[in-house]
Amino acid sequence: MTKAAENNVDLFDVAVKNLHDLLTAQGVSAEPPELIGVGGYSELYASLLEVRTAIMAFASGNLNYKVTAKGYMPGAIKALQASLNHLTWQTKMVSSGDFTQRVDFMGDFSESFNMMVKQLEKSRNELEGMNRQLLENNIKLQQQADAIRESEERLRHIAENVSDVIWTLDRSMEHFTYISPSIAGLRGLSVAEALQEPIEQAMTPESLATLRKALSNEIVNAQNHHVADSQPEVIEIEQVCQDGRVINVEVVISAITDSDGKIKEFVGVSRDITVRKKTEGLLKFQSTHDSLTGLYNRAFFDAELELAARGRQFPVSIIVADLDGLKQVNDTLGHGAGDQVIKGAATILQMVFRGNDIVARTGGDEFVVLLREMDYEEAVIAIERIRSCVEIYNANNGEPSVRISLGGATAATGEKIPETLKKADELMYADKILRKQQAPVTL
Repeated sequence: MTKAAENNVDLFDVAVKNLHDLLTAQGVSAEPPELIGVGGYSELYASLLEVRTAIMAFASGNLNYKVTAKGYMPGAIKALQASLNHLTWQTKMVSSGDFTQRVDFMGDFSESFNMMVKQLEKSRNELEGMNRQLLENNIKLQQQADAIRESEERLRHIAENVSDVIWTLDRSMEHFTYISPSIAGLRGLSVAEALQEPIEQAMTPESLATLRKALSNEIVNAQNHHVADSQPEVIEIEQVCQDGRVINVEVVISAITDSDGKIKEFVGVSRDITVRKKTEGLLKFQSTHDSLTGLYNRAFFDAELELAARGRQFPVSIIVADLDGLKQVNDTLGHGAGDQVIKGAATILQMVFRGNDIVARTGGDEFVVLLREMDYEEAVIAIERIRSCVEIYNANNGEPSVRISLGGATAATGEKIPETLKKADELMYADKILRKQQAPVTL
């Protein structure tokens, strides 16, 4: 081999190493010193170096690197840079709420991006709908609260001006020394009868203990010279009327002291709050129960499910029940008939389960039963009892009949409860499919 040929081989090896370094090495020279004089090689090296620099800039997140080289590969890189910059802009637009953006120039990524944007738009619309519903519900709740407050204020005004009973009690806490005539309206007694009545007969034993505790607090305040600064004691007790009724009474108690600060007697104002207590009880009931069936509602069930998950009463079984053909009943016979079917289902479930079992209506045609300390075998038996009670109910009540699809599952620990609810729901739907195949719903 001639000397020239050997030199050419050496230059070729250097060129190969330079190009290999451009592809694999972390750091490379700005220009190939050994091959500067080789015609066209420096330009080629510079172009490839710029391609390398642009790719590394993109890889590090710098999409603003300016590619100055010309040719097919630099052009492709510029096109990619433009696409990535446009995608960045589109992403910013999406983040600002513009869900009309679509990508059609990046293959599979385009499909994933477009699906993501559509889902974000759907989620936003759902959240906006939920927000509107929450606002409407808040307005309704505020209206209800205002109505209740106005009603309570009216009742309080009437009570303060007509039916409040003013009384005084001696220091021994045993004998009333004065009772106003409105006692007749409160308990049906005359003043003379009320004054002669032993205090033990005026209220329930629990209420008497509550009253004496409040009076004792007033004595302690007097002994500590805090009577002037203390607020009246306000308690709620139950009193027995002449006709045997037990009423709820709010009592405001203060101590009357002499010039030395010693208690002479107690003064109190008693007000009938039976209506208010019933209203509070009704509101509490309505907040936890379904208005149509009287069963627990979804909110109460969810709270109980969470308590069960944190509790220790395992195993916990869950039975999901779903009415078959309710829409068909509503469409053909009317919503009154549909309500009758829903109430019938509630009646059936109440026939089957224990008083401490949580039977809830969680949707239009869906019911869920939460059964603490019940294993799977017992749950299966309970499902069969439901089916038997359905037959009995339908035999006694005629059309429209109640048809229920059922599914049940059991959790051994709290962590398994969400999975158990899902499984029970899946088994219910499997039962619904099987029932449709065996006996389609007809009216």
